[in-house]
This record gives sequence, structure tokens and C-alpha cells, in this order.
Amino acid sequence: MAGMAIAAILLIGVAIYSLSQLNKMETTSPTEVSLKAPDIQATLRQNLPQFEYSDEGKSLRAQNFEGKWTLLTFWAYWCSPCLEEMPALDLLTQQWQGPEFQIVTVNVDDPKSENFEAAKAFLTENDISLPTLFDRTGEMKKVFGVTDLPRHFLINPQMKIVWQATGAFNWENSARDQLLKVMELAQEQATETPTPESKPESAK
Repeated sequence: MAGMAIAAILLIGVAIYSLSQLNKMETTSPTEVSLKAPDIQATLRQNLPQFEYSDEGKSLRAQNFEGKWTLLTFWAYWCSPCLEEMPALDLLTQQWQGPEFQIVTVNVDDPKSENFEAAKAFLTENDISLPTLFDRTGEMKKVFGVTDLPRHFLINPQMKIVWQATGAFNWENSARDQLLKVMELAQEQATETPTPESKPESAK
């Protein structure tokens, strides 16, 4: 009898411990568990590839990015990290305060696969309002040389790619601060005018 009582106590203890761990997992947000903040620095200055996108009444060309900051993100439904960071990207645009900035996402799921329709349903079910292009032909993926997902390109108002990275990130406070810093530095560099060199006075 004593052995059975001890065994029962042990089982109850294991159950209580397991339940506490489960509750801990449920109260921890995904970004806190697996996503890290990006390291955004304007170390590049690549020309934006020329492209023309047209699908279901939506059209986009490289020239449409002129005059504003843009984060272009490639993703797919089969890419779990892509889905994990998407709500944070959406929240970033909703809470944005600063220079004109937009996030455009490009879905690269095969239009003949179940993932294609699942991606559309994911956006609707999660109230994702980000402008999303569906790269049915794979042309945009090819033009930007995307091989791994998610893939991000930060484009300045002069249509130059100034930063790019692969991976899912936590797009909360740190990322927003980094973006603002990059934009402010770019503005300072644009407004700086070189000091004119003094010229010797002409002989009288």
C-alpha cells in the first residue's frame, strides 16, 4: 500500500510540473522565444533591379519605390519563420512614426500548390494589411536573386538597396529604432554641403 501511495504522489508531482511548464510556454510570445532583432546598417548602395509586376489588377515597377523608404520582404506559406514574423511586420507599419515608410511583401508560393491559397487565407485570418504581391511566375524572386526565405531588402528613396538580410526577425522596438537611425543618418548626409574651397584673390 505504501508503495502505491508513493507512486501516486510521484505521478501527481510530475503532472503538476508538466502543467506549469505548459503554462509557461503558452504565456511566452513566439518573438521572445525564437526571433532576434535584426542588425540594420546602411552598408550597401546597390541599384534596385528593374522589374514590372502585374497581377489581379495590381502593378508595380522599380520606379514606384522612388521618394520613400521601403522594406521589401519575400516569404512563403511553407516557411514557418516567415509566418512567425509577419504579424510583427504588420504592427511595425501600423505604429510607424517617422519618414515616409512602407513594407511590401512578396509571396513566392507555387500558384498550383495548396500553399498558395493557404497563404491568402493566412493573411485574412491574421488581419495582415501589408501590401502583398503574389509572384506567380517567379520573376521577382529571380530578379532579386532570392534563394532563402524570408529575405529582406531595405530600399532608400533614391531606389538604392542599402541593407539586405535573410532570416526572420523581431520587428519591435529595437528594429524600429535602427530603421529610424538609418533614415536620419541618410538625411544628414543628404543635407550636408561641402565647404567651398577658398580661392586666392586675383591680382589687381
